[in-house]
Parts: sequence; structure tokens; C-alpha cells
Amino acid sequence: AKVSEVEDFMRKTSKWLQVQLDVVDDKIGKEVSGVRSELEEKLSERTRGFEKDIGSIKAQVQKVDNSLKMLYSQELLSREETLELVKSAMDQRAREGSDKAISLDDVRAAARKVVQSELETHAADGIGRVDFALESGGGKVVHHSDGYFQGLHWTRLGIHVLPGVFRRHPMADRLLRPSFGEPGQCLPLKGSNVTVEIRLRAHIFPEAVTLEHLSKKVAYDPRSAPRDFEIFAWRTVKDDVLDARNVTSLGRFTYDLDKGSIQTFDLSDKPTSSVNMIRLHVLSNYGSPTHTCLYRLRVHG
Repeated sequence: AKVSEVEDFMRKTSKWLQVQLDVVDDKIGKEVSGVRSELEEKLSERTRGFEKDIGSIKAQVQKVDNSLKMLYSQELLSREETLELVKSAMDQRAREGSDKAISLDDVRAAARKVVQSELETHAADGIGRVDFALESGGGKVVHHSDGYFQGLHWTRLGIHVLPGVFRRHPMADRLLRPSFGEPGQCLPLKGSNVTVEIRLRAHIFPEAVTLEHLSKKVAYDPRSAPRDFEIFAWRTVKDDVLDARNVTSLGRFTYDLDKGSIQTFDLSDKPTSSVNMIRLHVLSNYGSPTHTCLYRLRVHG
């Protein structure tokens, strides 16, 4: 009888446990289904948000792309310059820690910064490098090859040159002054092989020279522009006396008339001691048989 009671109790207990398990399974199933539905709804909401954001980004990209195409078509900026502006705008956003997409206004802001920087650089003598040949700083043209005086302008000034007699050209100091792109405001020297000797404001170790000429678009005669030239340097103690043993060639270069009007050349050879004299020796020009025009020479060190 006891065994029968135990077996009956076990059957009832097992049945009760099975009912409880079924209830728990049903409850878990409903909760999982609810969580799944909630997650699916949130994912759908996020997806719609992403699609909206992507659509907005595409619209902004298309707007910027259209503006860039306009810049290309009008040749206001090269592709490289435009991409550099876009990169500047993106870098600015990164520094601000913003994940907002860039717009055309951001590119414009970057362009304004570039323009401002260029204006500041131009205010610093155009290239932002010290010019030790600048006349107002103490530089001086001490000698040059025969000047070119042909024309009514020089006749009116009463300029008469005797053969074999050196006469300092009235425009010699123009070579060491800031140039504002005015045609004719240069030092004209006779022929295509010409020289100019300059005393610097101080003894320096020269690193580069900058040669400036008019753009061929506005020059009266672009053939008079210097082409191949060589730079020499030496040191004098007094009276600008030249000692040929101390003269050092700092390299040969070519002024490219198809590039910018201001071109800087890093010196390929540098003197072992400081110098205070520079000679510009123009070996050829762009075809003028009568004269070579020199607008400005700068010396950096």
C-alpha cells in the first residue's frame, strides 16, 4: 500500500511539473517574441534613419559636385586645388570633432582661409622669404653690363652713352625693388648675354634666389625675358674689390616663361663661407637680339 501511495504521488508531481514547465515555456516564448518584435521595430526605425541620412548626404555631395564642376568649367581652380580645399574642410571638421557632412559653405570657408593666407604671404614680399638684396634694406647694384638706352624715352632724358665708358643705368635700382607687374619698369641691358653685380645688405650663406619677370600675357616683348642664367657669389672686404679666386658658382638655372612670373630656385652649390656679393649672369633670353629686361632679383639665405 505504501508503494502504491508513493507511485501515485510521483505521478501527480510529474504532471504538475510538466504543467509548470509548459507555462514557463509559453511565457518565455511570448517575451522572446515581444523582444524580437521590439528589436525589429527599432532596427527598421534605425534603417529608415540611415536611409534618410544617406539621402541627405547624397544630396549634399551632388550639390558640392555640381559646384566643383562649375569651378572646373570656368577654370577658376584646378582639380588639385579644389580637392585640396575639400580636404581642408574635412580636416577642419575632424579638428572640431564633428561628424556632420561637409557642405559647399565649408569649402568656401576653406577657400577664404587660403586666400587670407596668400594675402598675408604676399604682404610679406610676395613669397614670405627674407630678401637680402632688397634696396630699401641696404642692397645695391654696383655694376652691370652695357645698358640698353635705345628709344625716344631715353633721348628725352638726355641719356648719351660713350663707347667703352660705363654708365650706371637710371633703372638699375629697379632690380632690387618690389615689382608690381608694370611693363617697362625694369633694368634693360644690351644683348642676350648680360650681367649684374649686387652687394647684399649683409654677409650671408645664400640658399636660394628668386627671379621675377612679367607674365608673357602682358609683356610688350616676352622675348626679352631672361632664360638660362648662372649665379655667382663672393666676399669683399672693402670697396667691392673683386678677387676672382673667391668667386663661387652657385648653379645654373632656367627661368620658364610658361610658369608663374615669380620663380624661386634653390641653389645647387653653396659657398663654404659667408658672402656679400652676388652676380646674376644671364646666358640667354627668349629671342630678343637687342636687349634683356630684368625686373627683380631676390637673394635668400
